Amino acid sequence: MARLTADGGALVVRLVYDGPPRSGKTTSLRALADGMARTAVSPGETEGRTEYFDWLEYVGGSFDGIPIHCQILSVPGQPELVSRRRALLAEADAIVFVTHGSPEHLPEAASHLRGLRNFVGSRPDPRPGVIVQANHRDRPDALPLAELHDGLGLDGLPLVESVATENQGIREAFVLAVRLALDRTRELLKQGPLPTGPGETDDPAALLARLQSAEDDPFREPVRQAPRGAAPQGVEESPRLPGSGVPGGWIWPSVDGRVFLHAASTPGAVPRRGRDGSWGLTARLATGVWRIHSGPPHEFARLAAAREALARWTQGHTPGFRRLSPNRCIALAETGWGTWRLWQVVRVEETWRNRLAAALRDAPPPGPAEEALTELLRTCVARLLAARDAFRQEPFLPCRLEVIGESRGRPVYAGLLPPAGWTPSQEDLALAGAELVRREIGPLIEKLEGDGRRAMEERMAGMMEGMIEGITA
Repeated sequence: MARLTADGGALVVRLVYDGPPRSGKTTSLRALADGMARTAVSPGETEGRTEYFDWLEYVGGSFDGIPIHCQILSVPGQPELVSRRRALLAEADAIVFVTHGSPEHLPEAASHLRGLRNFVGSRPDPRPGVIVQANHRDRPDALPLAELHDGLGLDGLPLVESVATENQGIREAFVLAVRLALDRTRELLKQGPLPTGPGETDDPAALLARLQSAEDDPFREPVRQAPRGAAPQGVEESPRLPGSGVPGGWIWPSVDGRVFLHAASTPGAVPRRGRDGSWGLTARLATGVWRIHSGPPHEFARLAAAREALARWTQGHTPGFRRLSPNRCIALAETGWGTWRLWQVVRVEETWRNRLAAALRDAPPPGPAEEALTELLRTCVARLLAARDAFRQEPFLPCRLEVIGESRGRPVYAGLLPPAGWTPSQEDLALAGAELVRREIGPLIEKLEGDGRRAMEERMAGMMEGMIEGITA
């Protein structure tokens, strides 16, 4: 964007303020305008929300004896307006990333910053510099700078503290951003003369017209045409996770689900994409180990479609709610690039497979101690068969040893829920009790290691056969 005016009498640079929604971008720009005795304008503003951009101009300082003309803009933070944000960032000579530094907002800010750095990294050299403005530092829940630095993964990015409502730290961030823009200008000059002449968007009206014209173009590539499970190129690298602040109607069960979301919240957590296109992570917290997962088909271009999918899922599983492990919920969340995802949040519980596998790894030699292992194996078989009977009732659930937990003396389903309307295969439905036990427990015995493995396998196999005969007699 850096260029000279037509007469060569001024250097024009553009500074862009970016950041998550309600982080303080507009407030920062207006505070800066007050300090400069100037006026910021916000074309198309709706109820105090920036719909297109905020605009401020300032002339001051010099570059190699030439006055500097700064065009200062902020972008809309709403996920559905990402195309406007991207268009404005593409013309930045320096970027001020404004963030709300509380634990509640840290995951969103970290995801947004990663997306910005990914976008900047795709720009040709010399790339615009980025400065982080940590806003709301007067809040009692503001994170210490060291935690904020680690949580955002700043990796050398300059950090300035601010309280935009009090005009504190605003000028410092602006001055540093100007210096970064001038550093970029010097690098541009090494590649050749700067462009000279009037810019196409040198005033708010012209810029607004260009943005609106681009959105009216029927041949433009819609932002939401990215493959499911993948962010649009250069916008975000991972979808946002659901938090305890999700709107009403976006979570099931409505009350307990919000409690579980709060318990599973992890500042700075970032889901990873699986080979199948799913997104997920495992969070180890003081409240337990939580699994957060969103499958490949669970991204939606329309909020209405996402809510319909949530309703189908919850209605399908509500009749069998008592068969599920208790600490779980399903929630919607905006991805950050104009779509919505459906997430499962489940606290990881000990399953009978894990319990039995651990006991078999530490299997005692023949003798009195072996009786405890035998009793555990008997109980495991009994829980497996009880789960089979319970999970074969509608709504159906997969009957696998790795998803069978224990709650109040009865087996419960501890895995991720299958889609609404899921049914087991005919092969599974036809499986007799003895065959089910062999399928689920047999492989654990086959994996035994150590001295006397063959003897242990024979001994355990004998135990298995005796129990199966007793159960199926």
